[in-house]
Amino acid sequence: MIRAQGGHGRRSRPGRGLSLDRIVTVTLELMDEQGIGAATMRAVSSRLGVRSMSLYRYVQDRDELFDAVVERIVNELADDPEVQLRPVDGWRPYLAGIAHGVRRYARAHPHAFPLVATRPPAAPWVNPPLRSLRWIEAMLTGLAREGFSDEQVLFTYRTFNGFLLGYLLLETSAMTLRDPKPGDGSFTGTDTISDDDGGSAGQAAAHPVIGGLSPARSAGQREALQDADSARELLDPADGIDARRFPTVHRLAAGLAQDRWEGEFETGLEDMLDRIAAFVADDPDVRRD
Repeated sequence: MIRAQGGHGRRSRPGRGLSLDRIVTVTLELMDEQGIGAATMRAVSSRLGVRSMSLYRYVQDRDELFDAVVERIVNELADDPEVQLRPVDGWRPYLAGIAHGVRRYARAHPHAFPLVATRPPAAPWVNPPLRSLRWIEAMLTGLAREGFSDEQVLFTYRTFNGFLLGYLLLETSAMTLRDPKPGDGSFTGTDTISDDDGGSAGQAAAHPVIGGLSPARSAGQREALQDADSARELLDPADGIDARRFPTVHRLAAGLAQDRWEGEFETGLEDMLDRIAAFVADDPDVRRD
């Protein structure tokens, strides 16, 4: 049975100024500042100035809290002035606007974005990164009103989400490598973030965070990434590429590490929209832009 998204059967109760909205806000702040692994129930309650047990009046467990964080991130689209809930000037600018909006929230929360990509939503068949039933309903309905058949709506939905997910996982992963946080995954070292059992992030390898990055870098390696001055250093901070075994990788290292996300996103987005246009063009009844 699929639970309605956003409800989760929870009831908010008054007490010490707490609310689900405030809890989710603090949890997302912790993820942005320190990574997904930092957002333990203990850390969230500590920042809120309450006991951990107080949170369980609003969420059943950390999984449900993470679901609420995903919903909060995706629903940032509603506050984006450049994103329309339904097509106004045709399907193509509508989808382009949503794509740019999703990219904006992904870039705003690169350390939390893996949750959007991997968390099982209330409806498991809903594809990331557009994991809000509200937005998906609006997209499917809007495309249908633009004259798309059911087959064309489904093709567009899968193509659109597939492009965004693959691209934004690559881009946000690159961002986290440039700005690693101790809670991004399973690290070795002596990080000081504690989990709910009193362990440290340095002990987290046996308990990886679902949806979290697990680059398994030492503290020294992460420091080297942060201190890298050039594109080649960023790609290979220890200068460990064997030029004899991998001559082409070594030669093109600087180019491989170049930041071309903006241009490549725009090119890929246009190509994806062209593919949708070509697919729907086979049906003469579809309304043209």
